[in-house]
Amino acid sequence: MLYVYVRTHAISCQMYGGNTSITYNGDVRINSWKDLSKVLEYHVPFALYLDKYCTPVWCFIGIIGNLVSSKIWMMRRMRKCNSSALYLTALAISDMAFLILKVFFELQYPWRKSVLDLKGWCSVWNLLYMMAEYICVLLVLGFTVERFLSVCHPFQCERFSKTARSRNIIIAVVIISCAVALPQAYFWDVSRVSGECQLRDNTASSDGASLYTIWNWGTELLAFGLIPVIVLCLNICVLRQIKTVGKLYIQDSITRNPHARCTTTTITLLWISFYLIFTKLPVTIMFTIQTKILLGGVMSLDEMSRDPTWQNYFSYFIARKVIEEIAISHHACNIFIYFTTSGPFRKHLKLWILNLFQCFNETDEDSVRSPRPVQLLDAV
Repeated sequence: MLYVYVRTHAISCQMYGGNTSITYNGDVRINSWKDLSKVLEYHVPFALYLDKYCTPVWCFIGIIGNLVSSKIWMMRRMRKCNSSALYLTALAISDMAFLILKVFFELQYPWRKSVLDLKGWCSVWNLLYMMAEYICVLLVLGFTVERFLSVCHPFQCERFSKTARSRNIIIAVVIISCAVALPQAYFWDVSRVSGECQLRDNTASSDGASLYTIWNWGTELLAFGLIPVIVLCLNICVLRQIKTVGKLYIQDSITRNPHARCTTTTITLLWISFYLIFTKLPVTIMFTIQTKILLGGVMSLDEMSRDPTWQNYFSYFIARKVIEEIAISHHACNIFIYFTTSGPFRKHLKLWILNLFQCFNETDEDSVRSPRPVQLLDAV
């Protein structure tokens, strides 16, 4: 008997009972992810191709983009003029860490390379993966609350937007995220039967009352359901206040430099927040309905194409994969929001790219101008 546990951005299979492998001529019995992936390749190849070839593009764009973004937001001038620069730096680093961990997930499941089927690493990876997701969400909540206070309660902004306080909040976010994700290290281990990274046998239950199910439902609905709703409500309040004031840019509260005249990143932060909402909430909805989507019975591949239960699962799988790919873009495309909405970021990015090209040109010129070694020929 097979139970499929779908996390916010992950799918894994837990095996119970026999060890029969999949066959295409007769009835198909699914005992592991490898068996299920072969069925999906036969019936919904588009979903797996999307997972195989779209996610690497997001990872490539996101790792480079977040690396550049963190470098720019960490600049002293950016941190001095913008009280949210530390939040955006931490967000870029956490997004980059998430995408690096996502590479292991892609190699494990769509490509079936067994990179997570290692004792110890299976548990550590699940801990780090969920921790990175929690950090991203909580950081967005953090700077959304700060922006709400600076716009709607400006007299309290001086108290809550200091750089030192932002640093302490980021540290608290990391600690809380680690604590919430820590049980994942216990839930996941390499199965002795299949050799795959799966749920431990003592944490899985068919009646849905296991510790893993209760913990995951509670934490995921809180992190990816309630928090985006809170962020949405705060953003609505900010937009209403901006409309009332009649200014799209509200001066930041003075931080360390009393003579700094810096424009706020209110629009940038609003775009980042709304991007989180519109990418996380659909995934959360798919997570809530996944318990209603069941695998079909044991039958041949041809019979699956006519079975309503299997067809319902295939439709759900396609929809979930499309939504997940859109959700991953939240970790990869923030640099485009920074470039479009933040003038200081755009200025420093252009200077950084210009300096990068100049370095390459100087290197090429030096290699051309450098004298070639003289080869001495033996006298005839």
